[in-house]
Parts: sequence; structure tokens; C-alpha cells
Amino acid sequence: MQELKSYKLRFCTTVALIAISLGAIGFFVGIVDPYQQYGAHEMYLGNQRMEIAGVAKHHDYNAIITGSSMAMNHYTGQADSLWGWKTKNFTLLGARYDDYEIVLPYVLSHGKAKNVIMGLDMFSFSNGRYAINPYLYDNSNWNNYEYHWNYSSLKDTYKILRSPQSEQTLYHFSSAVGKDVLIKSFQNTVLGYPDEEYDFDLMKERFDNTFIPILENTSDEVKWLIYFPPYSIAEFIIYDKTGVFDANMNFKKYMISRLSNFKNVELFDFQCAPWITNLEEYMDVRHHSHEYNRRILMALHEGEYRADSEGHVDDIRQFIIQYADSLKL
Repeated sequence: MQELKSYKLRFCTTVALIAISLGAIGFFVGIVDPYQQYGAHEMYLGNQRMEIAGVAKHHDYNAIITGSSMAMNHYTGQADSLWGWKTKNFTLLGARYDDYEIVLPYVLSHGKAKNVIMGLDMFSFSNGRYAINPYLYDNSNWNNYEYHWNYSSLKDTYKILRSPQSEQTLYHFSSAVGKDVLIKSFQNTVLGYPDEEYDFDLMKERFDNTFIPILENTSDEVKWLIYFPPYSIAEFIIYDKTGVFDANMNFKKYMISRLSNFKNVELFDFQCAPWITNLEEYMDVRHHSHEYNRRILMALHEGEYRADSEGHVDDIRQFIIQYADSLKL
């Protein structure tokens, strides 16, 4: 009998300690609130997929910049200065169509963003990333336990207390730029992108089923400035060498034709700009310098490099012919 009482006491004590520990963990995560699910604060992680939901809900803004890492180096202060906006940077590293399908409707549902600058990449529709935690983007409280009792949340709670980032430095990278850097990147990528499937019909289907509905379900009062980022000429040479150039360009033309039907969308194509042949301004075959980010926003403001229905395919093809040999790519 004494042993039974001792066992029950140990069991109850263990259960109580577990409950107290779990409660403490949940309370700790909720108080620090690393993903800003319960309120705005000025400590950031730099994990866009985790943070954007809370920032979109609790912060003040009337414009957003979104897209992949090609758009990450845009400074919101420049956009605010040019247009008089209050801008947030909601870019997503390696953005894919399934990211946009969850993130953009949620951000726009709050009715704050009246202006959207978006860098649109063909590769975003070449495969899915499936890296969004939907519970952060559903406006529901019933599944908040996934936030409070989650290893990633706990780890990020410690991380944000130890080394928080400021919004001014958020997401911007400062990798080396220059021709030598780009050529090394080209040599490492010349065989193409095995994880990216450049099938026209597949990309078209993903675009029609995920991105077009976002525009259709968004108020006409929301103005979109959508642009095709200026990948280096080396990127297009890779497309050409690996046999996906035509599929990519046909898909781009299709996107232009569909997006041109929306009166609140303005389209720009920086892939026809001579910028793409200046290899000194690139971090790798896709990512360009901060200088190009500044020039892109200025060009959008001035209405330069507007896209046409052909997607400037002939211009890019001429760049490939002209520069492939001379640049020894």
C-alpha cells in the first residue's frame, strides 16, 4: 500500500512538473512573441515566412514590396521618398507560387496595402517550396498551440532575444559583386537547375490557379507595379544551353498577356535592359547589386521599361548572341 501511494505521488508530481514546464514554455513564447502574432514590436528575426503574418496584421503601412530574393534589397525608404508611401518589405527568400497563394491574400485581407511593388520570377512557378506554416496565416486562435508549443517558436524566441534585427537592416544582403563573382556562379550553375521544372503547361497552370485569383479577388483600388527582375545575361545563357529558354520566354509572354487585362496592374520588364550585360553589378547569375535595386525603383516611378506583349524575347536573344562569346560564358 505504501509503495502504491509513493508511485501515485511520483506520478502526480511528474505530471505537475510537465504541465508547469509546458505552461512556462507557452507563456515564454507568448510574452516574447517572436513572430508578432499578438502585437507589434521592433525586434525582427529575418525569417519572412514566419514574421510577415504578424507584421501585416499589427503594423501600420499602405504599401508593400514583395517578390523573391531578387527584390529583397529594395529599401522601403526609397519607395516612401518617391511615392510618399509608408512601405513594408514583405519579400520571401526563394518565393514560390505556393508561398504567394497563402501570404499575399492574407496580407491584402487586412485592407492596409493600397500599393504593391512586386518582382515576378518565372522560376517561382517551376516548383513549390511548401515552407509556409498555415496556422500563422489563418486568423484563427484555436490552433495557437502550434505557435506556443513548437520547437521552432521556442528556438526563435531565444534567437530574437539574443540577436534581434532592426527593420532598417532586415533581409538585405551584402554579398560581393563583380564579373569574377558572376563567372564563378555561372560555372557552378551552367548545367541548369535540377530542382526547377520549366514546363510551359505546368507553369501556366500554377500561375492561373494561384496568382491570377489573387488579383481577381483583390480590390481594384490596390495598385500593382509588377516587374520582371534583371537577371544577368549569364542566367539566360544557362536557359539557352539547357534547352528551357523558349519555355521560359513563352511563359513570360503568357504572364504579360494575362496581367495586361487588369486595369490596376502596370507591367515592367528589366530583362530587356542593357543592365543585364554589365557583369560587374551581379552577386551571382540572378542576384544584382543594390545599385540596380535603386535604379529599378526609380524606373518604376518614372514609367521606364514597360513590358510589351512579346516580353522582349528578341532583345534577350540578341544579348545572348552578342555577349556569350565575348564574355567567355
